[in-house]
Amino acid sequence: MRAEGVDALSRRYFAMNAFDGAMTVLSIVVSAYMVGNASARIVVGVGLASCVAMGVSGVAGAYMTERAERLRRLKELEGAMLKSLKNSVFDHAFQWASFYVALVDGIAPIIAALVPLFPFILELWGFSLPVSATYASLALNFLMLFLLGVFLGRVSKENVVISGFRTLLVGFATALICVMIGFI
Repeated sequence: MRAEGVDALSRRYFAMNAFDGAMTVLSIVVSAYMVGNASARIVVGVGLASCVAMGVSGVAGAYMTERAERLRRLKELEGAMLKSLKNSVFDHAFQWASFYVALVDGIAPIIAALVPLFPFILELWGFSLPVSATYASLALNFLMLFLLGVFLGRVSKENVVISGFRTLLVGFATALICVMIGFI
């Protein structure tokens, strides 16, 4: 698994799809607010449905893509060795790598969506928050984006604060675009 670079690939898939999940929920929350219907039921329903769809798509797409690439590599290795590697440690590692990467790919947007949806979920369960669920969600979403940037900064060995602000800036830009669309 280490030789296959599964850790680095999983980090990339996790970061990309967590970013997608956070940005999707951000756009849903801002857009619902702009059209005047940020009810917890609608935001949670649309947010979860969107991110579950991204998760299923991520699992299926990543598995099929990774399987195809790894199967190709296995066949090339078999050609070089002039021997079938079916049921070998290589075959098992390739299969496990495809499954693992697909699982990470699919879970990331769901995790990233649940955090900013949590205030709306609490509201659905009857809990009262000191601020509106919309504002709490936006704060959690921006925090999530910043932390995702910090994570990427650690991976790239760059300044983590600058990296965090970079992803935060993308989130603010997205929210601004959603606000402008709401005025149309």
